[in-house]
Amino acid sequence: MNHIDRDTWVALDFETATGGHDSACSLAVVVVENGDIVEARDWLIRPPGNNYSYHNIQVHGIQPHDTWDAPSYDALYAEIEPYLENQHLLAHWAQFDISVIRALHTRYGIPLPSAHHVCTCGMARKAFPRLANHQLPTVSEHCGISLNHHDAASDALACANVALHCRDQAGASSIHEAVQLLGTRVGRL
Repeated sequence: MNHIDRDTWVALDFETATGGHDSACSLAVVVVENGDIVEARDWLIRPPGNNYSYHNIQVHGIQPHDTWDAPSYDALYAEIEPYLENQHLLAHWAQFDISVIRALHTRYGIPLPSAHHVCTCGMARKAFPRLANHQLPTVSEHCGISLNHHDAASDALACANVALHCRDQAGASSIHEAVQLLGTRVGRL
């Protein structure tokens, strides 16, 4: 799945079990190709020691019994890698999700994938500057996007749709063009 040269983007969202960024307990990805959502996947991930903080459980509802038999990130990585390696990644509040990828790869000694990333929160700030804030629920409501916030699959799908709405608002023909027109920062893993 090497689409680095086409307008292919992978929207992703992690949920974590604790305040540690290496404690991913859920990951979802949504593939957007030439403006169409073509694939969605999600995984439960067993965090280190299957430890959870009460606060994180309250946020996303995932509990230790949900991930007891789930594979760890390193065991899942062969399945996840095609969605990261040589991809353009989208995340809403990307600094969090990118820090989770970096922390997981450090914990498990996995080389970081070669990927670019764009924050859809940053895109939305430029595309919809008059919103009260640019949190995912606010932007989703403004754009008419259904959202079950802190469910990784719903958040990743909303993130993909936010990028498409930002593309349309910018009058762009692709997400790549919207990123350029909006002056959104492109980061590298």
